[in-house]
Order: sequence, then structure tokens, then C-alpha cells
Amino acid sequence: MTNHAYPFTSILADHVEFIYILLSPFYALFADARTLIILQAIAFSSSGLAIWLLAKKKKIITPITVVLLISYFMFFGVQFALWSDVHSLVFGVAFLAWFLYFLEKKNRKLALVFLILTIICKEDLGLLTFLVSGVYFIRTRDHNALLYMGISVLYVALIFLVYFPHFTADGYRFQNEKGLFADADVTAMYNTPEKKDVILYSLLSFGFIPLLLPLYLIPALGDLAHYFVLGSDYISQAQGLFGHYRTSLALLLIWPTILVIQKYKKLNKWYVGLYLLICILLAQYLLHLPLSYLSKSWFWNEPGGVRTINSMLKSLPNDASVVTQVNIAPHIGTRDTIFLLWPDERSFSKNSPCGKPTCTWLRWVGKPKYMLVDTSPEWDIRHLLSNRENFIESVNNVEKGKIIKLYKEEGSTKLYKVLKTPK
Repeated sequence: MTNHAYPFTSILADHVEFIYILLSPFYALFADARTLIILQAIAFSSSGLAIWLLAKKKKIITPITVVLLISYFMFFGVQFALWSDVHSLVFGVAFLAWFLYFLEKKNRKLALVFLILTIICKEDLGLLTFLVSGVYFIRTRDHNALLYMGISVLYVALIFLVYFPHFTADGYRFQNEKGLFADADVTAMYNTPEKKDVILYSLLSFGFIPLLLPLYLIPALGDLAHYFVLGSDYISQAQGLFGHYRTSLALLLIWPTILVIQKYKKLNKWYVGLYLLICILLAQYLLHLPLSYLSKSWFWNEPGGVRTINSMLKSLPNDASVVTQVNIAPHIGTRDTIFLLWPDERSFSKNSPCGKPTCTWLRWVGKPKYMLVDTSPEWDIRHLLSNRENFIESVNNVEKGKIIKLYKEEGSTKLYKVLKTPK
């Protein structure tokens, strides 16, 4: 791959996401970034049916089942995931919902199918299938669960003990460099305001009902622990409310919620559904989640930057190799060669383009012919991999350093010819 964080390495050296092999035929038919966005939405929406069927199997009344689905889809992790990007974890959670349903239904064949689909989505999802199966075995003594646990452990072992150490250049990039358990500390589960917010809003979204079945919190706690406790500082962005990382909590908490309501018959009443609805709406209000954007006028208008980017793409030769920023790259992903633009710094002993010993700078690999950037105020660090001010300064410094030459400009979008690869 040339357009990800580790250029000219296999994409499987970053995450092991075989699910994209299964999705690739759809992209071959409809080569557009929106194809993956739509597939992700469809996949996750289908998991709602699994939740509905599970709730009905547990004889949850329809008003509560409807509210449970609302809570599931409005969960902050789900909203941020569907709003912000396409990620294998979201597909994995969708399959995990069906695995959970067929696990409860004791349908071994279909449980195995969705177990395999789940674990191939991302290298660490075997942890969740193992924990879910383990908790289910403790409760039911269903020996099929031992099979699911064994498959999960074997897959995770092959990925982390065989594949990453022996078939990639740098091993697992997200591991704690000091060792898996080097910084293991229970207090790491809640030692930052962000982590406390994750726990609070996760429980609030389901009315704190999962607390009534502590055993069934083990998968959710395990999910959080592998980010909060075992994860390295490198993935600190995975330890908060935002992004796709909390998607799995929606499923892992709705499962005990359903089982609590089944167990305590007095909770299987319409007023509990009303209580749950109030809780999820409160979370929506307090966190100002993406669904709130529907009420904003800017949401319904095409940003100026998007208009000029689309216009500039028409001026880009079809066969030209391009280096561009991360939010533009998916929209030209059908080109043979595209490269990702990385903001950086460079020291100068003389001829500094910014007049200082160290300047903000841009890096890329390969030999693209063009560089396409947009500096519209709509974009932030998620789109530029830098704050906007530094990004603009970096582009100017690289231009002053005669690395690029302006070829065409329209609004905030600029197309440059690349003269040489920056050092």
C-alpha cells in the first residue's frame, strides 16, 4: 500500500482485516468511497435485527425492545463510528451481534459462521468472542461454547504469536513496547477523565441496568481493558469517547440489559422502556452526538472546500500519480498510485524557508507528479493530520523550498506539480 501510515508495506502489517477481501467485489463493481460507507451502514443496521430477535427470544415486550434498539443505534460509540469513518471493527460488531444471537439460540453451525466472520474483521476481536463465549459457558454449561473459545484463542495466538512476530517487519505496532503486562494496573481503567467519561456514558446509555448482572460485564470490561490497561500510549486516542473504538460496547452492554429485564420480570414493563429512552436522550443531549447535526443548517449544505476539491479533481490527469491529504485520498482511491501526505518538521542549517532553524514540513514517499491539498476551515486534525494553521504553514514552506510549484488554484483548493521528493 502507498496511501497508509506505513507506505510500501502490506496493509496487513498494520491491522489484520481480512473482511476487506470479502468487501472488495462490491468496491470492484462500484469504485467509490461511498460504497464502503453504505456497506458499513447496512452491515451495522442488520445487527439491529439480531438484537430484536434476541430480545424477542427472551420475551422482552415490544415497547422495551423498540427502545433497546433506539439505545443501541444511538449509543455514542455507534454514532461516532458511523459518522467519522469506515472501520473493520464496525463490521466485526455487526457479525458479533449475530454470533451472540445464534449462541443464545444454540444454533452451532450459524454461530460458527458468524464467529469466523467476526474474528477475521480485526486481529483483536477474538478476545471478545472468547469472553462472550466464556461468560455464556459459565451460565449455561453449553459445551459448544468451549469450541468457540478454543477457535478464538487459536486465531488470536496465530495472529499475535506467529504472524506479527515472523511475517511483518516491525511486529505488532500497537503493542506496549515494555511488554504486554508491563504497565498492567487496575487503576488504569479509570485514571483519566476521558476513561471515566467512557464508563459513565456507556452505563448511562442503558440506564445502568447492566450493573445488575456483573458476570455479563466481563466482555465489556475486557474490551475496555485491552485499550485502557494493555494498550500503549501510542493509541491514547483509542481511550476516549470519540472515533470507532467504543462501537463494541453498544453490543456488550445491550446483552446484559436484555438478560436483566428477562430475569427480573418487574422490569419487563413499559415504564422501564420510558426510563431507558430518557437515559439515551440524556446522553445524546450531554454529548451533543452526531444525530444532533441533523438540526444544523451546515449539515445540509455542501462545504465550499468539497465543491472546489471536486472541481479540481476534474483538472487532474486520469493517469497521474498524486500525493494528497487523508480526507481526499479515498475519493481518488481508484488511481493506480496515490500517496498520503504527512505533516512533519525539518531542521535547516541554512536557507530556511520559514526563517527559523526548524520549520513545519511535509513528507511523502514515492515520486508523485502532483500534490492536491485543500485548506478550507471545514477541515481539522482528522483530515489534515495536523492543525490547520500548521498544515497551511507546511504547504507554504515546502513551496518556498522549491519542492512543489503551484499549478492551479480554486478557492481553498490547490493543485501543485511535484518537483522532487522532500527530504
